[in-house]
Amino acid sequence: MTGPAIPRPEVGMLLAMPAIAGREAPFGHAPRSPENVADLVVGLRALPAPVVDKFPVAEVWDFSAGDGGTPLRGYRPAVDGLLPVLIYFHGGGWVFGDLETHDAPCRGLANAARCIVVSVDYGLAPEHPFPGPVKECVAATRWVVDNAALFGGDPLRVAVAGASCGGNLAAAVALQAAADRAPSLAAQVLFYPALDGTTSFPSHVENASGFNLSAAEMSFYWDCYHQGTVDLRTPLLSPIHAEDLSGLPPTIIHTAEFDVLRDEGEAYGARLSEAGVPTVVRRYDGQIHGFVSMGNITPDAGHSLAEIGTWLEDVFRSGSAP
Repeated sequence: MTGPAIPRPEVGMLLAMPAIAGREAPFGHAPRSPENVADLVVGLRALPAPVVDKFPVAEVWDFSAGDGGTPLRGYRPAVDGLLPVLIYFHGGGWVFGDLETHDAPCRGLANAARCIVVSVDYGLAPEHPFPGPVKECVAATRWVVDNAALFGGDPLRVAVAGASCGGNLAAAVALQAAADRAPSLAAQVLFYPALDGTTSFPSHVENASGFNLSAAEMSFYWDCYHQGTVDLRTPLLSPIHAEDLSGLPPTIIHTAEFDVLRDEGEAYGARLSEAGVPTVVRRYDGQIHGFVSMGNITPDAGHSLAEIGTWLEDVFRSGSAP
């Protein structure tokens, strides 16, 4: 017999902390006034980056996608030669997050996949609503591919990755690349991605409260991003509603059991498989949204990064998913 589903012990301790337990309250106000939205955005952006020991890499450097373009940060592992490139889009509900908040997973992925990681510091909502961040991330991806040789990257082996809303942007970039037939992407890596602006999957109800990212908070982020100006089933906003997924690259998706976004990530994986795309979907039982950035709290963070690194190594080496 199995008992009721509960978070991992270390996750349960985290959720019991007053700062985490009280996180949901500010997002329960509806309708939201412009002043309330502005106050929430300021508070979110003031949150410190996760405190995680930095994985050592050979080189970290800041640059930009062209003169005055999108800020980027590169991570190179201690590996010689021309290396594949992973372009990473950070999470934060399109509203907060930056190069610092996802420094740890970028370092981990560079080492695990033996590739150069390029982290993209795209413009944030509500100042930069949809489709602005998608267009910026598409442009940054094209720039990285076109200029990969400048930093020792192989333009023929480029993948995209993202966490949460960054997973949304990675999926949108991959959709646009497939539609344009350029650039040719080797893979996409999605950590607990936000893929459905209608928020209609059961996990939005099952995990609505008590697991760090609440349904109300996720709704706030979607509202800040689309601002009611677009059909919520628009594919570049909600990639799971794209009609044709057959041209997408091999994909790996990691989800968390106690996450409002769990079901849409897993449903996207099922649709990709049905479309003939080599796809791996892995649910981390007992975990919550954002666990990959919690390397100081849970061993599952390192496990996820190592698993994805091994998968990416195989894809970059052979040109196809294992």
